[in-house]
Amino acid sequence: MKLLLTILTAITLTIGLTAKPEKGGKGDKSGRPSREEMIKKFDKDGDGKLNDEEKAAIRKEMMANRTPPPHILEKFDKDGDGKLCDDEKAAIRKEMMAKFDKDGDGKLGPDERKAAMTARGKESSGKGKKGEGKGKGKGKKGEGKKKEGKKKES
Repeated sequence: MKLLLTILTAITLTIGLTAKPEKGGKGDKSGRPSREEMIKKFDKDGDGKLNDEEKAAIRKEMMANRTPPPHILEKFDKDGDGKLCDDEKAAIRKEMMAKFDKDGDGKLGPDERKAAMTARGKESSGKGKKGEGKGKGKGKKGEGKKKEGKKKES
């Protein structure tokens, strides 16, 4: 019985490792459509290339379909519809300006924008939040065992 299971497992693994992805599938693994699919959908003049107007149409559609990260929705989606209306987006912009517009000119310059993007990356990945991080509540390796040993002796 074990031999049969081992053989079946080996065959299954071999087939899985040697299988090729299905052709004509939708885009890549990230769920985004392929370049060919984008050209087919947005190439209105049929020249096989995307001109500026066609690229603008792509950007417009992508922005319309984009959903904000959950931590942003929790904080700014006041009506709870799962989307950010213009007032909610304005609140985000206002907070970003207050936090990152160091020179007070009402715009985010290159350095300010870089700082904002870095902070945004840390927030969405969970890094940089107070009280979080690797090794939380731990001392040096083996330190807890030494203390436990001393308590038992006394």
